[in-house]
Order: sequence, then structure tokens, then C-alpha cells
Amino acid sequence: MRLTPFRLTLCRLSVAMLLTFLVNSSAVASTLLQMNFGEVAEGAELIFEGRVLAVEPRQQPGEMIKTLVTFAVIDVVKGDFAEDEIELSFLGGRLGDRQLEVTDMAIPEVGETGFYFVETLLEAQVNPLLGWDQGRYLIETQPDGDTVVTTADHDPVLALEVDTQAAANGQPMNILETGRADGVVVQSFGTPSFLSQPMSAEDFKTSILSVLARP
Repeated sequence: MRLTPFRLTLCRLSVAMLLTFLVNSSAVASTLLQMNFGEVAEGAELIFEGRVLAVEPRQQPGEMIKTLVTFAVIDVVKGDFAEDEIELSFLGGRLGDRQLEVTDMAIPEVGETGFYFVETLLEAQVNPLLGWDQGRYLIETQPDGDTVVTTADHDPVLALEVDTQAAANGQPMNILETGRADGVVVQSFGTPSFLSQPMSAEDFKTSILSVLARP
């Protein structure tokens, strides 16, 4: 069985977790592999547009601190999910004077709206989003009032260049450096004028559906 980048990360994290379990303030290192946007869309069990309603750190006896994030489900783009809300669990968080931090992982905040690519609904994960921030895209309002889609780092998304051929051929993937999936074109200095308009939520959703419709 071919391990996904997320599962590879989970294997690396397990040893570090054992070493930091009894420490009041601890950090878990992480190494992510970059995925193509097509891989993220095709590999996610559930893709939904949602808004964060609540964020609650918890710790059960004998377990590590985790943060439960409750989303209002605005629209389901992929998957079989009929509830109005969904709760996702992220490893880490702060409870009183105890804190567990997983480096390179950002936990969504109350009020955040976006598209979320959930790897699986059946198994607990360090981060439930496939590829971590590669599976998290925000919907933000710009100063001019327009609503656009951005990466988790707030870079407006201009286009999605989807090519899963390398993955299909078994070529090795790169260590994640940009914080976003390969093929996600963002606004930057020197961007061609025909790519200067950030994607709207509807455009982004349509692109996801186009990826999923590929043979």
C-alpha cells in the first residue's frame, strides 16, 4: 500500500509524541511532502465549504491535548455528508499551563470561512485535512468588497494547474516548501495580467468539480 504524505508524516510524529507526552509544554516536529492539487482533491474523502463556529482544546486521561473545531457546513463539494455541522480533531492546543504544539500546523480559528479537504472521517489524524494546509483554502473579503479564495497563508489564488501524471508514474514528491499544494497559482510580483484576478468561491468550487470529473 502506498502511504500518502499525511500518513508518512503521522509515522514520523509518533516517535516524537512518545518522547513529549509527559512534558507540560512540548513541541512535535513535522515534515510534510508536497502534493499536487489534483491529488488533494481526489484523495480527500470529504470536501466542504464551511465556517468555524467553535474551537475547544480537550484532553482525555492518558491522551495528548487535542483541539476540536466545529464547522457549520455551508456546502458539500465531495463526499457523503448530510449534517449541518461537523467536528474535526487537530492534535495540539493549550489547556491552562499545559501546551502541545505541532510545528507547521495551524488550527482554524472561530469565524474563519473556507474550503476544507478532509482525508478521512473514520480514523483519527494528527491533522484531519489532507496535506495539512494543502487541504485548507480560505474565503476572504478584500478591501474593495470582493470575496476571493486564498491559501492558508492568505495569498489570493489565481488559478489551479492540475497535473497528477507525476504521481501516477510513481515519481517522488518534493518536501513542502511553499505551504500550498503544487499547481495552486497565487498572486505575486510579475504575475501575467490574464492571471491577475483572484478566484471567487464559485470559481474555486467549479475547478474542484472539474478535477473530480477527470477520467
